[in-house]
Amino acid sequence: MPHDAHFLERLDRVDRKHVELALGLYRDHELVRYILSHTRLAEGVERIAIALEEGSEAPHIIVARTGAFVTCLGRGMSTGVLPVVTRAHLDGLASKFQRVREGLELAKKRGVDETRLLDRIESAGPAITREEFLAACAILGPAVPLLFGVYADWAQAIQELHPLLQTTRRSAAPQKTRAERELARGAWACAHAAMILVDSASREWVHEWASFPEHSTGSAWGVLVSQGTFPFVMRAAWLAGRLGKPMLASYKERFAKPSHAIELREAGLGLACMALRHGALRSEVLKVLRSPPEADGQDATAMAPQYTYFAELAALVEAKEDSLRTEAIDLGRKMVVERTRALPAGSPYCFTEASQVPEDLVLPALFSLWYDALNGERAGDLTLIGVVAASQARAEDFYYPSEAIRALGSRDSHDLQDAGQSLVEIHRRLLGTPKTVVRAPQPGRNDPCPCGSGKKYKKCHGP
Repeated sequence: MPHDAHFLERLDRVDRKHVELALGLYRDHELVRYILSHTRLAEGVERIAIALEEGSEAPHIIVARTGAFVTCLGRGMSTGVLPVVTRAHLDGLASKFQRVREGLELAKKRGVDETRLLDRIESAGPAITREEFLAACAILGPAVPLLFGVYADWAQAIQELHPLLQTTRRSAAPQKTRAERELARGAWACAHAAMILVDSASREWVHEWASFPEHSTGSAWGVLVSQGTFPFVMRAAWLAGRLGKPMLASYKERFAKPSHAIELREAGLGLACMALRHGALRSEVLKVLRSPPEADGQDATAMAPQYTYFAELAALVEAKEDSLRTEAIDLGRKMVVERTRALPAGSPYCFTEASQVPEDLVLPALFSLWYDALNGERAGDLTLIGVVAASQARAEDFYYPSEAIRALGSRDSHDLQDAGQSLVEIHRRLLGTPKTVVRAPQPGRNDPCPCGSGKKYKKCHGP
C-alpha cells in the first residue's frame, strides 16, 4: 500500500482535534519540506516523527525524508528511535515559514526579484523593511555561496576603508565623503547578508559550517563587532545565539584565548546570547563567563576589565533576567516615542506616550539605536539589556515594517555619510588611534594679518 494511502487510513488513530492539523500538514508540501530541511537527520535516518501535541504520550505523524506521509501513531504509541519534532518546535517552524511565505508573496506582488532584493541589501542601509528581509530569506536564503560572497566582499572593503579614513586631508574631501558612505553601506550590507544567511540556514548546514577549524581562531562576525555600534554588535550576538550549540566550542575557545580585545567582546556577547536563548546551554555558558582564564602576560592583564564585565553580566542575568528584558522593552518604546513625536498628529505612527507604541515597533527601535556599544559604562549597561532582548528575538524583529519605514522616512534612516563618519570615530576610539589634526594654512610673516587690522601678520597676531 502506498505511504500516503496508509497515512490517510491511520488518521482514525488520532483525536478529531488533531486530524485537522495532520491533514493541514499533509496538504502543505512546502511547509513539510521546510520542516525537514530544519531538522537534523543523521546519515541513514529516513523518517521523522512529528508530535501533534506536547507530552510524552502525544500522538505523532510519521513522515519520510522524501516528504511522503507514512502513518499516524495514536496517543501513547511509541516512536521508537525516530527523531522527534516536538509540537513547540513544529509551531515555531510553521510560524516562521508563514512569515517568510507572506514576505515572499508581497515581494512577488511588488515585482521584486532576486536581483532587486540583492541590490537593496547592498545599498539601502538601515531602510531595509521587515517584508524585504523575509522575502530575501525565502528567495536568497538558499543561495549560501551568494550571501557569503556579499558578506566577504563587503567585509574586505570595510577592512580596507577604515585605515584610509583615519586621516583627513582637505584636498581629499570629496573622496573621503564617498568612502564614508561606502563604509556605512558596507557595514549594513554585511549585517543584512549575515542575518539572512543564518536565519535561513538548515541544521545540516549549521553543523557542517561549525566543523570548520578556522572558527576557533576567528569569528566570521568579527567585522560587525569591530564597527562598535549597537545595531551591528547586537546582530553579531544574535547570530551566535541563533547558531547555538554547534558553535559553542569555538566561542568558548576564543573567549579563553582571544587574540585581541574585540574578539574577546564578540565571543563573550555571543556566549551570553547562547546562554539566554538555549536553556540546555545556560548553566555551562554562564559558568564560563563567571570564570575568566588566569592572566598571563601584558595582553591578558589589559583584558581583565572585560572579563570582569562578563562575570558581572552573568551574575546580573541570573539575578534579574526578566527585569532586564523589561528594561530593554521600555527603552525600545521610549525610542519610538522620540522618533515619532514630530510626525503629523494625524499620522498612525505619531506616538506621544510609551503605552501607545505597538509591539512590532519596539524591538526594531531598540536594535537600531545608534550608540557606541563598546566604550564606557553606559555602553556596558546598554549592551547588557540589548543582549537579553536579542536572545529571544526573531531575525525579523531587527527590522521595521514597511509602513513604519514609509511614515518615518528620513527621520529614522541615518544618512549613510553621517553614519560612516560616526563609524570612523567609534573605530578610532576602539583602537586608540589618535586623530589627525589638519591645521588651516598660515599666512606669511609679511602678509596682511587675517584679523583685518591692515597690519602685517608678523606685527599683529603672528609669532
